[in-house]
This record gives sequence, structure tokens and C-alpha cells, in this order.
Amino acid sequence: MSDSGVVEIRNRGTRPRGEQTRRKILDATLTVIAKEGVRGTTHRAIAREAGVQLSLTTYYFRDLNELLSLAFRTFMDKDYGALTEQWEKAFRYLDQFSPSDLADEETRRRITDYCTKRIVDHIRHGLAKHPEGLAVEHHFFYEALNEPTLQELSALHRSRLLQPMVRFCEYFNATDPETDARLLLGTITRLEYQALPAVLDNVDYKSIRNEIRRIVGWIVNSD
Repeated sequence: MSDSGVVEIRNRGTRPRGEQTRRKILDATLTVIAKEGVRGTTHRAIAREAGVQLSLTTYYFRDLNELLSLAFRTFMDKDYGALTEQWEKAFRYLDQFSPSDLADEETRRRITDYCTKRIVDHIRHGLAKHPEGLAVEHHFFYEALNEPTLQELSALHRSRLLQPMVRFCEYFNATDPETDARLLLGTITRLEYQALPAVLDNVDYKSIRNEIRRIVGWIVNSD
């Protein structure tokens, strides 16, 4: 394993047509994982989903572990870019307040309202537009508990999700922002996964909003 890529990528299929096939196989892998879980993902299921010959899944990828890892890394990179943009908007909002502003009760209430709305909107968007991505993330996190080859990748993904939350918590808790960030990440992740099996019209966003507001309010008002 390499530091930059977690898994070693084989230099095969670099021509445009080959790269298109390779991408189709990676995308199909994520779709199969979302439907069947990591343990239910096979070369045959991936080839069928991608609409390619079975032999191509082993031509472009050394084995199933490499294919699973690279597919999840593709998902991570795409997901992380969009999430970073959202956090930067939140940080620009918070940067307009001075330390004395952040100590004001009314300002903290406004910040709590603002952050709660952004987080709930993020959860709503994920459930409505990218339920497959949430399912993939869930399966990988669960499988990494018992699969050493996925643990490093899972830990990297969690670290990427956690870093901006630590930065957010530092605005209000300079002593131990990481603990607050872990609680926030755990709450968001749990709410997403609990809502995932529900029909979209039946997701209880009022309960989600109330729970997010409680944890955000606790963080914003921590001393």
C-alpha cells in the first residue's frame, strides 16, 4: 500500500476506451455494493451491472480487493470535494463573528439555527439524491470492522469527514474540539443510516432536525 493511494493502481487500460471501461467497472462496483453489500459483491455481479465481459474485471484490476478498494476511493474523492465546499461556506459565515460576538447568547442561537439548517439540508439532499452513496459508505464502514484490507481506507474516510468538524468545533471549544466533532459526526452518520431504508416521503425530518439542533446547540454553547 502507498501513502498517496492506499492501494497500488495497476497501469493498465490507460487508453481512452480502456479508461472508459475501467470507469464503468468502478461505477458498477459501487452500485452492486449499495444493493448487495460488500460480501455480496462478486466479479460476475459487477460485470453484469457494467455490461462488460467478465474477464475485463480481472484484466483491469488485480483482484476483488483491489477493485473494491479503488471503487470506494473513487467514491471518497468525489464525496469529499462536495463536502469541502459546503464546509467552506459555513466557515465563511462563522468568520464574520468576533470572539466577543461568539460569546453573545443571541449570536449563538443564530449560529445554531444556521448550522442546524445546513446539516439537515445536507442529510435531506443525500437521502433524496445520493442514497446509493450513503448505502456504499454504510457497507464499507461495517465491513471494515472485520476486514483488515478495508480498515485503512475506512479510517482515512472517517478522518476526512472529521477534520472540518474539528475545525467547526474549535470556534467554540478550544480545549477538546475533537471529542465534540466525533459526537457530531456520529450523530449525523447514525441519522443518515436510520433514515436510509425509509421511503423518502416517510423520513421524519422533524425528529432529525430536533436531534441535530440539540447536538449543535450543545457544541455552540460549550465553554
